[in-house]
Amino acid sequence: MNSRWTRTIFLGVALLAGCEGSIGGRGTSSGSGASSGTGTGNTTGTGTGNTVGTGTGNTTGTGTGGSAPVDPTVCTPGVPTTSQVPRLTRAEYDKTTRDLLGIDVQPSSMLAPDTLGSVDQRAWDGYKTAAASLATQVMANATAKAKVLPCTTDNATCIQQFITAFGQKAFRRPLTATEVTRYQNLYTNRATLTVNKTFDEAVTAIIKAFLMSPSFLSKTETSTALPEGSLYQVSSWEMASRLSYTLWGTMPDDALFTAAQQNKLVAQADILAQAQRMLMDPKARVKVAEFHEQYALQGEATRWSEAAHDPALFPQFKTAMVPMLSDEAKKFFDYITFDAKGTFQDLMTKPIAFVNKDLAPIYGVTGTFGTDLTMTNLDPAQRAGVFTHVGFLASYSSYNRTSPILRGAFLEKQILCRQIGAPPDGAANTPLPTTGNTNREMVTAQTSAAACAGCHAGVVNPPGFALEAYDSIGAWQTAEKSSGAAVDSTADIAIGAKTVHVAGPVDLMKAIAASPEGQSCYAQRLVTFAYERSLTNQDVCTVQMLAGKMNTSGYNILALLTDLTQTQSFRYRAKELP
Repeated sequence: MNSRWTRTIFLGVALLAGCEGSIGGRGTSSGSGASSGTGTGNTTGTGTGNTVGTGTGNTTGTGTGGSAPVDPTVCTPGVPTTSQVPRLTRAEYDKTTRDLLGIDVQPSSMLAPDTLGSVDQRAWDGYKTAAASLATQVMANATAKAKVLPCTTDNATCIQQFITAFGQKAFRRPLTATEVTRYQNLYTNRATLTVNKTFDEAVTAIIKAFLMSPSFLSKTETSTALPEGSLYQVSSWEMASRLSYTLWGTMPDDALFTAAQQNKLVAQADILAQAQRMLMDPKARVKVAEFHEQYALQGEATRWSEAAHDPALFPQFKTAMVPMLSDEAKKFFDYITFDAKGTFQDLMTKPIAFVNKDLAPIYGVTGTFGTDLTMTNLDPAQRAGVFTHVGFLASYSSYNRTSPILRGAFLEKQILCRQIGAPPDGAANTPLPTTGNTNREMVTAQTSAAACAGCHAGVVNPPGFALEAYDSIGAWQTAEKSSGAAVDSTADIAIGAKTVHVAGPVDLMKAIAASPEGQSCYAQRLVTFAYERSLTNQDVCTVQMLAGKMNTSGYNILALLTDLTQTQSFRYRAKELP
């Protein structure tokens, strides 16, 4: 049989079996927002995060919410207009196919990179290749085959049962009667669509068609059953996906599907109960770890993965230790969030770390350590939170000395969300003076030119100077290795519009932990990560609501996550603008 003709039929059926129209682009947007409608007002309450209440929030779509620059201090009540058909990201595709098919083979390696906009030929070719490969692997794997195929009888009844059950999971909603018929046609017409006309070939073709459908590849939200003013309330089936992709990064589980079937994902209390349950699942740890990796700017081709230090000056640091820099931070983030049920303040100030035999000498702790990273109490006068750990400090340093500029800029820009302009051309090539008894003195002189001092003297350098109590690999130091001169780690730190005097790194981290800017920045990073889009002015309302609770006693990171699901526009989507 002609293979090109077969592929054409598969493509046609896949398109017809899914939603009508083309696959929507990630990040497409109809505008900057919409009015809020009635009955779902916005508040900035101060509860613990585990009570039901109204508030502002955002859709799970991946749109940008408009192209105009966003003032992170301006809250515009309402729900931003975002894509109704955002595509699965590569990471979501891997996890979704794993949970749907029962095979964990990282098929995103066959996909084009994540992009905004419509599907181009490269992206479509990747989807086709991955679908064909996955369908073949499922049918060759007895365990996976049994997971997706509830029966093996070669008849129409078995096929209908398979299509109905598998299709509901693949599309994250029940199939329409028309869709069931279209997929049944692949079985009915197998004599002309397959080589050997077998039952398994027909099932393979059906799986492939499902995986090529826009209804699988997109997190579609098109329900208009519950209009409310200028908004539509998200249906229970759509909410199941919103919850699962926000908190897990993958498709709903059986409990969510059951709740959707019973229409029990509309009321805030029901949504909250599911969110609290889901955070106890190991999949939530993976998703939250991805957030904290982004928050700390970790990952491949980052300073964390490329740290290097002069072995003559720092013999304790080995190249083989580089993965540990990220691993110890990841274990700390996970422990504070899930095991200690800790707060943002704990992330910034808790004097513990995960240490092994290689890191122990740098931390200056004694005891019996092996290769595994184990939780260890640190000197609270020297260490406070993740950004006083060896991982961060060794990553944000130069090869043979500390870098107050790298460390300070990271804290101001990434942790306090201060907007700092780009340095003038050639600034990076400004040589470090050779005179001066301390690194601090030399960096001060290096950045003293008028074009540099405006940002460096009052903003970038001071938090880096407070971290001069640690050497290039993160060990505590009181004197310069090169000169023996005393290290000065006092500084006046710009936190928002205030200047805060700190006596050293522990003071610095406590100041960040207590600051509205540090809390708001963490909330902002979380909102943009969870909602998969750049900040909108409607999102600013959510950030302000969450940040307003972060100083409340007992308001931990898990409460922050569940509150994300309680906001107005997590539960609603805006109607498209005319």
